[in-house]
Amino acid sequence: MSETTTGAALTAIDPHTFREALGHYPTGVALITATLDSGEHIGMVVGTFTSVSLDPPLVGFMPDRASRTFARLREASTFCVNVLAADQADLVTSWRGPESFAGVEWQPSPSGAPILRDSVAWVDCSYHRLVDAGDHYIVLGEVRALQVQRPTSPLLFFQGGFGGFAPSSFLVPGEHDLIRAARLSEAAMEPLAALAAEESADVSLLASIGDHDVVIGTERGSATPTYFEIGLRLPHLPPIGAVHLDPADETGLARWLDRLPRKDEAARERCRELAERVAVQGYSLCLVGHAPDQDTWQDVTRYIHGEPTPRRQRQVLSMHLDRLDYYEPDLDPDGTYDVRSITVAVPMAGTPRLAVRMSFPPAGADGRTVARWSAQVRDRAAEVADLIQIRFGQDRVLG
Repeated sequence: MSETTTGAALTAIDPHTFREALGHYPTGVALITATLDSGEHIGMVVGTFTSVSLDPPLVGFMPDRASRTFARLREASTFCVNVLAADQADLVTSWRGPESFAGVEWQPSPSGAPILRDSVAWVDCSYHRLVDAGDHYIVLGEVRALQVQRPTSPLLFFQGGFGGFAPSSFLVPGEHDLIRAARLSEAAMEPLAALAAEESADVSLLASIGDHDVVIGTERGSATPTYFEIGLRLPHLPPIGAVHLDPADETGLARWLDRLPRKDEAARERCRELAERVAVQGYSLCLVGHAPDQDTWQDVTRYIHGEPTPRRQRQVLSMHLDRLDYYEPDLDPDGTYDVRSITVAVPMAGTPRLAVRMSFPPAGADGRTVARWSAQVRDRAAEVADLIQIRFGQDRVLG
């Protein structure tokens, strides 16, 4: 017969272990909104929203007792739960408080609280009961009105990150764009094979699918064993993916930077500088850096080979941020460099966006050689655009 767990034993639970274990259980993400008597709109992102009772109709969420936003939210007698969609993760990561309402479309609920235009569903409530629960409250709301307005996949919080849900039959990301990219690669690989042979490097064609680059073709030439293979996924986590940014598109740049930790202003500013440099020079250059530890590299390789989780994505991001000094360096013509990759966007309109990447050319090259390689990759990217235009009629972007 098992013994009853004592209160003393419960208090001995390590907080990190507690969060780590429960972080492996996904929860939905919602924005709780209210309109105060002053007319000010309040919004609070929660990952604890749940249904509670059918009779009477009750729902609940659990804010931190120390939350100043909830203290303001409680000044209203009603609130509205906006169930967020999988494509609204950027809204969550960029939410800064009342001023954020200016950047989204919304309409008032029956109680006057904001309903976000693109939310999956909304639930308008009055406060039923507030329950003390350790360092949180349990807020019970009595449902007054509700509606499904966009029946799509909800936003989930899992392992400290945000994402969507897809049943197993829909796991292929961006299937239409991926198939189209594979077709375009039929016209593109010959000049890449020639470059791989000439410079003893691996040369790959990448397709931008969602927020990743997917390898759709690789020509081997490097003496260094590499992990590049068809189907490999490289996330657009800064500073990666800068070649696809439009310098005039501040919204796109902000969305890219918002994939960084919100409070790491130094990293955000540095990645913005790197993106500007890529736009000016027309390519992205990365040097070989120090190797990550074995556990980190194991997480990274599982992520890029098609086993993504939020924790592994954070490991990929951390690995890149630890090596920012290896991206877009100033080249001394007489300096010596070990190049990891040179990436150039293929200059053509339409989707999917393509890029050419040279990986692991011979080590110990001087600055003039690296500059020559960069020019060669740019020339091959332009040639790929021409070949695709000739064969498939894709429009080349001139300039």
